Amino acid sequence: MKTNLYILTVFLMEIGMLVGCSADGIPEETTGDRPGGLTYLRFGVEAISGQVVNDGERTFQQETRSGETPENALQNLTVLQFDLDSTELKAGSVIADEAKCVTARYLRNPEMETGTPEGSQGYYLIGLKASEKATQYLVFIANAGSTFQNYTGTLGEFKARTIPFDQKTNNGENQLMLAARYVPVKGVDDVTVYPVELERLVAQVYFNYTDSMKVIDSRFTPISLRLRNVPKVLKYADGLMEADDYPEKKPANYMDYPPIIDRIGEGFSWYIPLNKRSGTATDDNTYCTCVELSGSYEAPNMEQQLATYTFYIETDGKRNVHRNYRYEITPMLRGVNSFDDHVSTRNLTVSPSANCFVIAPEAGSEITFNPHDSPGTDVAGTEIVYADQVIEDQYSRIADVRTVWQTAENLISVTFADGLVRVVPNAKGVDGNALIAAYATDNTTILWSWHIWVTPYAKVLDGTGTNGYIHTLKDNNNTFDWMDRNLGALNVYRDADNRNLYYQWGRKDPFYDTSKTTINSDGTGISAADKGTALNIDESVKNPTVFFQQSAGGQTGTWHGGSAAITNLWDPDTKTVFDPCPAGWRVPEKVAWDFYKWGSSGNIAWDTTNSFGAVLTVSSGVYSWFPGGILKNDLTFDARSIYMWSSEWDTNPYTYYITYSVSGATINSSGNVVNTIAGFNGGSVRCVKMK
Repeated sequence: MKTNLYILTVFLMEIGMLVGCSADGIPEETTGDRPGGLTYLRFGVEAISGQVVNDGERTFQQETRSGETPENALQNLTVLQFDLDSTELKAGSVIADEAKCVTARYLRNPEMETGTPEGSQGYYLIGLKASEKATQYLVFIANAGSTFQNYTGTLGEFKARTIPFDQKTNNGENQLMLAARYVPVKGVDDVTVYPVELERLVAQVYFNYTDSMKVIDSRFTPISLRLRNVPKVLKYADGLMEADDYPEKKPANYMDYPPIIDRIGEGFSWYIPLNKRSGTATDDNTYCTCVELSGSYEAPNMEQQLATYTFYIETDGKRNVHRNYRYEITPMLRGVNSFDDHVSTRNLTVSPSANCFVIAPEAGSEITFNPHDSPGTDVAGTEIVYADQVIEDQYSRIADVRTVWQTAENLISVTFADGLVRVVPNAKGVDGNALIAAYATDNTTILWSWHIWVTPYAKVLDGTGTNGYIHTLKDNNNTFDWMDRNLGALNVYRDADNRNLYYQWGRKDPFYDTSKTTINSDGTGISAADKGTALNIDESVKNPTVFFQQSAGGQTGTWHGGSAAITNLWDPDTKTVFDPCPAGWRVPEKVAWDFYKWGSSGNIAWDTTNSFGAVLTVSSGVYSWFPGGILKNDLTFDARSIYMWSSEWDTNPYTYYITYSVSGATINSSGNVVNTIAGFNGGSVRCVKMK
């Protein structure tokens, strides 16, 4: 019970304010005169819900009274009194929308009164405005916070209010509930306890599968669980009267929730608004809410399959989602039988995670990868943890994956579905490079990005083609297997157009020289690189097209600025999360470049027949080409110089690189080609195979 001081405060507030709320909206048990024409009514509040159980084959339905579960607990309660009698309904109208709210009571921490009336199980005592009408229309709103504590609008305006919905902010706690009823509100003692049955404005959809595979030694590994075709907003009016066909069948009214990609086997619950579609198995189910479970199915003597199971939510044989129901979908998975109308399949090969994927431009060539798997080891000091970039609790943070730029129109197509990214190249033999990115739910923020290298050289790397080489160089202590071209190069021709991609040291995202342009996903041209400055690594992840500039001779010699260089963005001992090479390959360490010697006694020499680059003599009649070109920090392109990054950082503090350049007819390099230079320049990367 409240203190006497608190009672006095409530009394004074009620005298001066008939529309509004008291401190917590619950007056003391009282008799005698009512201040300000208020009258106190008693309400027994109870939460009820329905339940639908679907085991994937049959549906069972029942209604239950849920009691004080966390989902139905009253964290707060608002009571709105509308000046509307049950006899005043307009013809053809369920509720008179013009009725004004004359009292709003907000119970911040509801506490039940007990003891009286005799035999009562507990009730809430609410102060309302006495009325001469026979009844008043009361709306009870649980767990809406202080949203309506000062509400003075009409009933129609209340019914029009909506709440944006998403699966991350609407969970099993503090569930929004609503009830409405007519009661007499007179300035006389009334010991009646009026029952109020609160119903949740959302439905709970619970999913948990088990499996009992019919094929011996087969297995299903879940990848993604998601809810599809979910209304974007909730209407308070759903608690007053449930619409027959709502929301309107428009794409703008629906959304697919981001996938659940972690701990899928533990089961999961969503809370969603009403969706009355009235579809059946033979109808158009475009907007019917459903659960999709996707995963890898493997069985002996069978190609790996991507199996996607779809389960629609049904009530009374219709594909509807009613508010205040708990839907349990608990299927038993038995395999990928073609007679099972719940499942669809396609062949699946998941590529190992990396920041670069190599794919041949021909029909039937595609790559599929899981963007939630890290491409390398996280780097301390960067504040970047890959899992945190793309995963939040059990949720994928990725809403979409799409092309950022590409060097030719329709070079690739990319889709994100079933928790996987699928990239399909053109079938016309057009090679090139592209950058794709994962976007957050705002469709603007980039979470991560990947380089797609479209080239016939992909078949050399996977061992099925001969259009190129993998060179092995070794001495008494080390053996290194090298690509025969720089990362992003499209051929090994000795001409001015044979350019590769350029990287600031320690970054995973590539750039073209400034004489080139790339093609945006909508076909418009964009510049090869934008200028910018960054003081943290996070900005570089969000802005993969920005070439971050620092003044020459700056504090660290790095593109990321600051007072200290982060020297292990690339690392000689591990493939880091920022390594730009494909899976199984990495940026070479310094000792790998020690094989390369310049001049007449070495194995590398400038091609005297042109000024486009240098030639490595691998063996008799076998050569490797190093095209000239560096993207300087001021975004000018120097075709006469060559910088080839290593993964190691020197203490100068500058990074190691190999360099050779030509000025006119004068070659400016000799002996060992390993030197150091500031990492804010854009050098080339030639990958070596991981040991």
